[in-house]
Amino acid sequence: MSIITPHFRTIRDLLQGHTFSIDEYQREYKWAEKNIDELITDLQDKFTNCYQAGDTTQKVSNYEGYFLGSIIVSNRNGKSYLVDGQQRITSLTLLLIHLYRESKRLENGLDSLIEPLIFSNNYGKQIFNLDIAERLPVIEALFNGNTEFNAEGLDESIQTMYQRYSDIEKQELADELKESFPHFIYWLLNKVGLIEISTDNDTYAYSIFETMNDRGKPLSPVDMLKAYLLAPITDSDKRRAANLIWKQQVLKLISWGGEHESERDSAFIKAWFRAQYADSIRERKAGATDRDWELIGTVFHRWVRDNSSRLNLGTEETNLNLINQHLTFFAKAYQLTLDASAIYTKELESVYYIANNEFTWANTILLAPLELGDSDEIIKEKMNLVATYIDIWLMRRIVNYVRMVYQAVSYPMFVLTKEIRRKPVNELRQILIDRLNEDDISFDSYPSKGRKGIQDFGLNQFSRRYIYHILARITSYIETSSGKPDLFDKYVDRKDKNAVDIEHIWANNYERYKDLFPNNEEFQKHRNHIAGLLLLTAD
Repeated sequence: MSIITPHFRTIRDLLQGHTFSIDEYQREYKWAEKNIDELITDLQDKFTNCYQAGDTTQKVSNYEGYFLGSIIVSNRNGKSYLVDGQQRITSLTLLLIHLYRESKRLENGLDSLIEPLIFSNNYGKQIFNLDIAERLPVIEALFNGNTEFNAEGLDESIQTMYQRYSDIEKQELADELKESFPHFIYWLLNKVGLIEISTDNDTYAYSIFETMNDRGKPLSPVDMLKAYLLAPITDSDKRRAANLIWKQQVLKLISWGGEHESERDSAFIKAWFRAQYADSIRERKAGATDRDWELIGTVFHRWVRDNSSRLNLGTEETNLNLINQHLTFFAKAYQLTLDASAIYTKELESVYYIANNEFTWANTILLAPLELGDSDEIIKEKMNLVATYIDIWLMRRIVNYVRMVYQAVSYPMFVLTKEIRRKPVNELRQILIDRLNEDDISFDSYPSKGRKGIQDFGLNQFSRRYIYHILARITSYIETSSGKPDLFDKYVDRKDKNAVDIEHIWANNYERYKDLFPNNEEFQKHRNHIAGLLLLTAD
């Protein structure tokens, strides 16, 4: 008789001395940047809510834990096959590799604690705990810090894993957490866990998977919000009509652009409620409780119910108004932000620019100044003003090497959202101009950090993607000013067979230019400066 065994496992219990494989027919590794951002943000938020300055390492054992859900494992032929959970286990492995490499760099001694969760010793043979042959090249390259590794043209999962590792690096956890970084590692390994449901029978394993994913699937937050809003509507015709409007708007969102995305409706509601209603945010100190900004991002259906009086909800008339008027208005505006982020649109170019730079909070901020009844022209004008401001604000920080990680940007975006909420065009424009004039970071410098802005902005691992963007902007500007068409969107399309790429104007030959520079280091600094670079087509 087959045995089905559920066990709670900490990350350390799950991965130490344990390898996982997947069957050939399992799907590719598909996590997007937003999934990684959400995972790390959730982990970091939970940890910082527990940590207090001066805590000893031993105190971590008393911190609250964090639950990552469940995985399903089929054990056969001496191996453990992930039937459900490979996305999370792969993502955790990437995070552990990053923490391992940072620990080695900082020489904090924790790399030896993390290494067995990435490597296993199988009868004298070292193998990676994520034992998937096709993905071995990228795991080896990342683990060993191979900077020469190039994922382009390789397997889809390899490319995605490489990109997500870069996204993890951008979070700069060691710099963000500072002295609490070792505590975070101990907490992650020992206080974060999941349920491992294991069986020695494939049929049982897939039966469990189907039951958990198909039958009795719980209502989503979007479903629960709809149910709450429809409950007070006693007129059956009005209720039926409101339900139809809701379903139509949700269908438009999840099938936007011909690409089905089941969580796009949830993302819209979070952006809408944050933009229009969030008045508070969690204090930035240990033990602080979640407020509007965070609660809307996690349990917006409960937040609406708990704030019904503030939102003027709870009656048939008010709930119908939210669905029939506000929902349709803001869903249409949200789709416009999606369109302008994906398609280079005249008068909304800045929306495309900030989307190209993967600015996480764009959709929320763009909805903030809108007011029910704004015309299409006013909506576009407001969006263009806000996107132009964000574009400048963002690029000023980039040239000063300020990393725009999710956690660091959240608070200033909350403040901006409140400041521009439902503002008329002229007032909105003045607020944004004043903000730029008062900003202590400019293209020339970041005084408090001693940075010199564009003067010191050169090509490196952090700046490459941003320099590519800036050079495309410069190239496009010169060409349009010369009467040629605007091809910015073509220049940043890396899927083009003959795509452009960054090229140096100066050859990498110090001997040729040694009369102009005191040493090779100074030559390389000038050679890699943004003013010494341009875009050329691949041919």
